[in-house]
Amino acid sequence: MQRVTTLKIDHLEWTPTRLLEHWQQYLQEHDHSPGTVKKYTQAVSHFLAWYKHEEHVPLQLTTLTPIALIGYRNELQHVQHKSISTINLRISALRAWSAWLVDQGYLPLDPAARVKLIGGEAGSKREGLSSSQVNALLRQAQVSRDPTRNYAIVQVLLQTGIRLSECSHLTFGDLTFGERSGLLLVRAGKGNKVRSVPINSSARDAIATLVAPRLGVQKPSIKAVATKWPKPGSEQAFEPLFESQKGGTLSTSATGQMIDDLVKAAGELVPQKTSAHTLRHTFARNYLAQYPGDVVGLATLLGHSSLDTTRLYSQPSVEQLSTRVEQLNMNAYTR
Repeated sequence: MQRVTTLKIDHLEWTPTRLLEHWQQYLQEHDHSPGTVKKYTQAVSHFLAWYKHEEHVPLQLTTLTPIALIGYRNELQHVQHKSISTINLRISALRAWSAWLVDQGYLPLDPAARVKLIGGEAGSKREGLSSSQVNALLRQAQVSRDPTRNYAIVQVLLQTGIRLSECSHLTFGDLTFGERSGLLLVRAGKGNKVRSVPINSSARDAIATLVAPRLGVQKPSIKAVATKWPKPGSEQAFEPLFESQKGGTLSTSATGQMIDDLVKAAGELVPQKTSAHTLRHTFARNYLAQYPGDVVGLATLLGHSSLDTTRLYSQPSVEQLSTRVEQLNMNAYTR
């Protein structure tokens, strides 16, 4: 069922072109790499130009319909003969833009909710890091300018799969921190959706080391920090979990820049295209590798509103397919 949103009173004054500019700013302020922002905004711009050419009038919010979106997808696939990856990238961008328009109150219903990607390569675009690459990134965090904070942030992103913006907004009160278990409450989720995500011992240990001095714990451990964890509603419960060098909240952009700096410093040990979102992909890939078929569970953890988005992680990567093809019984050179 599509979610109905209260419309903004002045929504008719906003043209799709102006809204695209606001969406671009939104993407920049959240956990999206410069490359993703550029590709997504170009994709929507291309759709707007195509619509104007086809209909001889600019697109309006009232004419942003499933029929228009499907017509555009068919144009790309059957007329322009674009590659599967190009088509799915553009459709993914339009789906993300449409969902944002609904979340922000510019549209009552999502016109792209049932516009599906075409079968093929999309899954390979959501590949994560290998174990050696993860370890290299964690080692780099441990020798960075603020090692305990940066290491804790990377561990939280890797072990929970939350978005960068969700991570940067965390406060002490958002965590239920115990010796044997933990729970993270995402209040600033995409579309203002709230969800709970378990925190495993790797993430809790990194957090414990980080916050021990602030809680007056001399010998950091999960158990010691758990006993000192701020009570709900206390003044300290509202303090940011991850602080800037000046003691304030570490912004999303600053957190993203920190990840970029770690990747750059790691050199060839970590793919230089790695971003904070890659860590989310890494979590998702590892989860499905260990729990095959649990797409619903992963969607709950990631905060996806559509299982179609989550299913992309279940598609094998190019590297996995290469290994499988190499190991086929009819390959005479199989070792």
